[in-house]
Amino acid sequence: MPSSPTLTSLRAFATVGQCLSFTEGAHRLGVTQSAVSRQIRQLESTLDLPLFRRIGNSIELTEAGAVLHERLAEAFDIMDEAVMEARATVPRQKLTLLAPPTFSARWLSRHLVSFRQRFPDLDLSLHLSADDNVRVDCVIRFGADPRDRHVSTRLMVEQHIAVCAPDLWADPDRLRQSCLLYVLDRALRLPTWDNWFASTQHDRRDLPENAMEFATLDMVTQAAVSGAGLAVIDRNMIEPELQSGALIQIDPVVVTGPYGYWLDISTERLARSRVVHFARWLQQLAGAGQGRPLGSHAP
Repeated sequence: MPSSPTLTSLRAFATVGQCLSFTEGAHRLGVTQSAVSRQIRQLESTLDLPLFRRIGNSIELTEAGAVLHERLAEAFDIMDEAVMEARATVPRQKLTLLAPPTFSARWLSRHLVSFRQRFPDLDLSLHLSADDNVRVDCVIRFGADPRDRHVSTRLMVEQHIAVCAPDLWADPDRLRQSCLLYVLDRALRLPTWDNWFASTQHDRRDLPENAMEFATLDMVTQAAVSGAGLAVIDRNMIEPELQSGALIQIDPVVVTGPYGYWLDISTERLARSRVVHFARWLQQLAGAGQGRPLGSHAP
């Protein structure tokens, strides 16, 4: 009894037959060109029929190939519609995340397109403050230590650098008249500048004496971009401004930690596959590996 062609080889043939290019077909399937060529050869061998003929650097379907491709295109359309209809019968899942405003606005928001591509059937509900009426699946938290009775993974450690707008740094007179920019926490300045000065050879008198204080890091960042002054900011939060040149690092010193962002998941929520998949995606994006690996439990 002759063997039947595999679904993989039929899909490869249908894709290549549509675009008439092994290279483009491999790209659409997300595999190598050699893998596609191997599947086509396997299909031709199974059917004992030539499906393509080469004309210079191009290919075209043989008569048998054209007949097979027409019927396969119809069949795969029906299969794709059946899958879509089956998915439509299942209620969409939602993942609820609690995260700090700065992390959400300045880091997570940059990766939402990646989230949509990775989880097309999962809705995201992002909260910036705790609500007794909302049960969250994951918590992203700013701190220095893992959380008790949770699986805690450190996503990233703060990497503080001193930055300002390039035109401000290039103008000594304007620089002297500018300000040091601070973030306030409960009406007190965070010690970012103190820590930075302690790690560098700079004298405080080398930089402006005036100061501006802001309630959020986002406000500090915007003030720095506008040229209002110099700021010490976690590099993780200002990658777009650094890449575009809107901000420049004025000194190579990086003040690391001790605080950072942690992903906390309760053992109850860890049983949900969508939570585990989201956590692994987030850890991969953040380059995690400095905290407990997913699946290990805090004491």
